[in-house]
Amino acid sequence: MGKKKGYQQLIGGGDEDTITNNRAPKGYVPVLVGVENMKRFLVHVERFRQPCMVALLDMAAREFGHRQGGILKIPCDTDYFERVVHAVK
Repeated sequence: MGKKKGYQQLIGGGDEDTITNNRAPKGYVPVLVGVENMKRFLVHVERFRQPCMVALLDMAAREFGHRQGGILKIPCDTDYFERVVHAVK
């Protein structure tokens, strides 16, 4: 995945090196972030243990319920999401 920042924004359908056969690399979760213009990210599972990320997951659960179908959606500003994910190490 290149730099070890723990997440990566996916452009379009993702790049060939990152996603093969529509699967995320081992240890990563695909996430859609935003309200209207959603962006796709891959986030390492370790990041979801951090309290800031748990708060974002709680926000998603309140908005979409605990049984979201398909890709995980987080309804927050994408710039804010990137700052949070980058800050938790």
